[in-house]
Amino acid sequence: MNKLTIFFIFATVLVIGAIGTLLGYKYFERQQEQTTGTQPVQEVQEQKDPIIVSQKPENVETTNPTEEPVGETDNPLITVLASIDLEMVLNAGFQNGTVAIEQFDGKIFNDYDISEYQDDEHIKYTIKEDSENAGIVNELIYPSKEIAQGVYTQLKAKMTTEGSPFTLNETNQYGEASFFANKLTEPNSVFLVVNFTERLYTLHYPAKNHNKMKKLLQSL
Repeated sequence: MNKLTIFFIFATVLVIGAIGTLLGYKYFERQQEQTTGTQPVQEVQEQKDPIIVSQKPENVETTNPTEEPVGETDNPLITVLASIDLEMVLNAGFQNGTVAIEQFDGKIFNDYDISEYQDDEHIKYTIKEDSENAGIVNELIYPSKEIAQGVYTQLKAKMTTEGSPFTLNETNQYGEASFFANKLTEPNSVFLVVNFTERLYTLHYPAKNHNKMKKLLQSL
């Protein structure tokens, strides 16, 4: 083999080696670019996953539940003991009348305190006609008719003591005994106390409603 042939063979090997090295470098560079190009996408995906996945259930109402109002007649004992109802008020002539029933607060006749005579269960009725105050009736319930009569007598004596704003007129027109109490500072108001066996009724109402209250008393 001559020297020229050996030279061409050696040159060819060098060229093939250079091309292989170049191709290998390009391949390695592309691999590096692909690797560095996809890594940020994975990191973003990993960061977004906790935001995309929601733990909150769908279609859940967030409004607070409203409480049912407590009615004035929710006390079962008062409901059983009450002797006046809306039907009686309407039948007495109170057009579009309403009646609110609640526990007696110890006061009659514009804050006249008789709490010392208060016993177990007493009832207060507030009557309105077309949203206008039409009268207040207090029902004072005692264990026996003798106790009720004793309280009636004591109340009558208390309202005739010196310094009392009332003057009494015992007519006994209603129930077993009754009296009207007149008050100079309220000439257009009626104040009435009635004893029915073991119950006392105190009534305070505008004078114009006297006939209606009379019918209400007659229905007891």
